[in-house]
Amino acid sequence: MARLGPGALVWAGFDGPQVPPALLDALRDGRVGGLILFSARGNVRSKDQLRAMLVEAQAAARRGGLPAVPVAVDQEGGSVVRVAHRAVFPSAMAIAATGDPGYAEGAARAVAEGLRADGITVDHAPVCDVNVEPRNPVIGVRSFGDDPERVADFAGAWVRGSEGAGVASSAKHFPGHGSTAYDSHLTTQDVRDDAATLRRRDLVPFAAAIRAGASTVMAAHIRYPALDADEIATFSRRILVDLLRGELGFDGLALSDALGMSGVTLVEVPERIVSRAVAAGIDAVLLDRDLRLQLDASEAIAVGVPPARVAAATRRVARFRERFGGSAPTELDDAPARGLAAEIAARSITHAGPPLPRLDGRVRVTIMSPRHESPVEEMLLPPDALELSLRRRLGDRLAFERGGREPEGDGVLVVCTENAWHDAEQAQRAAQLLANGGIVCALRSPYDVTLFRDRPALLTYGDVPASLDALAAVLAGEAAARGVLPVRLP
Repeated sequence: MARLGPGALVWAGFDGPQVPPALLDALRDGRVGGLILFSARGNVRSKDQLRAMLVEAQAAARRGGLPAVPVAVDQEGGSVVRVAHRAVFPSAMAIAATGDPGYAEGAARAVAEGLRADGITVDHAPVCDVNVEPRNPVIGVRSFGDDPERVADFAGAWVRGSEGAGVASSAKHFPGHGSTAYDSHLTTQDVRDDAATLRRRDLVPFAAAIRAGASTVMAAHIRYPALDADEIATFSRRILVDLLRGELGFDGLALSDALGMSGVTLVEVPERIVSRAVAAGIDAVLLDRDLRLQLDASEAIAVGVPPARVAAATRRVARFRERFGGSAPTELDDAPARGLAAEIAARSITHAGPPLPRLDGRVRVTIMSPRHESPVEEMLLPPDALELSLRRRLGDRLAFERGGREPEGDGVLVVCTENAWHDAEQAQRAAQLLANGGIVCALRSPYDVTLFRDRPALLTYGDVPASLDALAAVLAGEAAARGVLPVRLP
């Protein structure tokens, strides 16, 4: 088996349903050592296409006498899902709303089994961020909540489930993205809390994930002046070495977040990003785009990073590839996983505000137009999913409209919002609709309900099919809303 070189530290993304020939050659030659997949970029179109693509990629590595390469996705659940032909689980916040960390472990195990069956061995989850900032546009329901101990319990459970099923977990975004009001995909930002607050709040879930056996930790493209006044975490030895390895005792793989994000490109020129990240303590860089940078990255590391640092990172990567270097496709029955997703969704629906009215007669439902809140989101509301679930239960009693249009006729009005908390126009339209009464259903952000405190509300923490079906069951009177709010409402 050939010896791994600096290229093993480079994980690459690409467009389309096949790995480009130039990247296949780079996998063979050891200039690229891993792949990261995105559904929005056409990497995952079907089970058969995905499997064939990954078999070809692993064959390229074998032709070079190299071990199988790790293949990674962000399969968090909720709106951050890359492989939709497998069971799609509710969001992290929905799982937390069940109050039972066992559901996080079960969901992670089911997700990992599905990924591994298709040849994917790294899941960039769980999100360990403590979402204490209601205005946060990128974390929100991706977090297990705003209480550090609760987030720690659920994050640790997720790690145990994923790692136990043979898929590496990634605790992210270290040392914490939950207190930000901006998206690091789009801008750079500082978290200005003092070090004591960061340790008491943000580091608690990461420590729990590390104790539970997380194989990787992903750094945030954010500056934390109390920890390092000069560098974002991606470039900070104080954070990646002194804190992560020294204080928290992590000895796994330190990953960068995608290096095409504005949170890093606004503070460094592209040609220096890779070498600076590895020199600071990153073991694997995620180059999500730009083929030229991907193909040149191994040389940039060899030339721009001290040899001892490259050797240390390569040793970690070699150890990681022994365990997570890819798997042969196998058959898997998804039915148990889909059943578990439905059970979690049913337990997560949460009632807030005044009592719900009886819905014995005609029910009028309108749903706002969904939209991406962040580039990380690749899953939008499935067409007709909520209407079909309601129609199956209510039949001709249902009047359904989209785009915030008010259904005609009489009956209780149900207004389904999609992140109205972040959308003033949507919030205004929902307020108009609810002026004379009705029910608000917050399909994404739980903070939507604070805009309508005098109206009964149901929260789903996401609009995946399982969550929408669970909501329909509550509206139809077939089930009770048993969830518990994982965040404090402002």
